[in-house]
Amino acid sequence: MIYIMIRISEEFIEKTDSIVQFSGKTVLEIGCGKGHYTIQLARVAGSVTAIDPDAESIGIAIARNVGDSVYYKIGSAVMLDFQDESFDIVVFTLSLHHVPDLEMITAINEAIRVVKNNGYIVFLEPATEGTFFDAELMFDACDGDERKEKELAYNVIMSHPNLEHIRELNDRTVFEFDSVEDFVQSLQPKINTEQLLDFLAGYNFALEAKWKINICRPIKI
Repeated sequence: MIYIMIRISEEFIEKTDSIVQFSGKTVLEIGCGKGHYTIQLARVAGSVTAIDPDAESIGIAIARNVGDSVYYKIGSAVMLDFQDESFDIVVFTLSLHHVPDLEMITAINEAIRVVKNNGYIVFLEPATEGTFFDAELMFDACDGDERKEKELAYNVIMSHPNLEHIRELNDRTVFEFDSVEDFVQSLQPKINTEQLLDFLAGYNFALEAKWKINICRPIKI
């Protein structure tokens, strides 16, 4: 049996689009993973170029076949293989905190380089609250305890001298699991698994992940 956790509530595109207006725009997505947000971006943007360093994830994303307006490529946030000012909008989808600590500034510098003068850089990053986050900590599930990395990513965004901060928005995703086995297969917990049933039942098998959306404009030198 294949278990897949289901996202039953999500507003990232709707909230972000009210400011950056994706329609007709060229978008670079950094850290596309298996293409979940890429599919959503493709519905509203003119075209989407989506990169991720993991070849397996890119292969899965390509297999989802979302249309001719999406181009997938293996790539690194700290060395973008694109010309200056190639995109209207650059979106980091839950990816900046995965960049090594000393390279986060480099990743943002690269985003500033490839986005147009009047463009936007959007950061979607996980918060350190919500029942999904509690599960990550309690069961060492998914990416485990990344509080240090998340805090650092946020501080780098907010303090970068070549970003004009436009707006911070709160976002959330609710993940629904149909069983303990679904949670185990999806998030691969490593500890305290004997407590999983009671934990999940306490939240009706639906866990809330909270995100921060930070929308910026580049300050070109």
